[in-house]
Amino acid sequence: MSKQPDRLHPVTPDELMRYLDGEMSPEERRRVDAELDRSTELQREVAVYRNMKHEMQDLHFHPGSHQSSVWDRVNTHVNRPIGWGLVVIGVAIWMVYGSWVFATSPGSVWEKLGTGGVAIGVLMLLTSVIWERYREFPSDPYKDVQR
Repeated sequence: MSKQPDRLHPVTPDELMRYLDGEMSPEERRRVDAELDRSTELQREVAVYRNMKHEMQDLHFHPGSHQSSVWDRVNTHVNRPIGWGLVVIGVAIWMVYGSWVFATSPGSVWEKLGTGGVAIGVLMLLTSVIWERYREFPSDPYKDVQR
């Protein structure tokens, strides 16, 4: 009957990362090598960590490298204002038409007052949130973050 070697100290993920980074002492490295020889599951984990390490090293982030193009300026100075103008005009037309349909529809006055109160309250809240965001935008620390 062969005796299985004792595995009192299983290899932790932190130790695997230290192993891959070469930050272990020689005796710790020998212990991890011995565990790797015994465990195919641990070998798979090392392969996964090695692959993750390689992929992370290949990532590049250059925060100041975004060049402003002609399209960025056109979008900022032409498309965006026209888009906002069309949205505001469209919403105003919908609100006027919806108010007219609501006012001329059959129904009790109390239903109309209740529904109108809810609609006006929601619009007031939405307007206050948009206005607050508009006022805070110049000092927003994340406004220039590029994706």
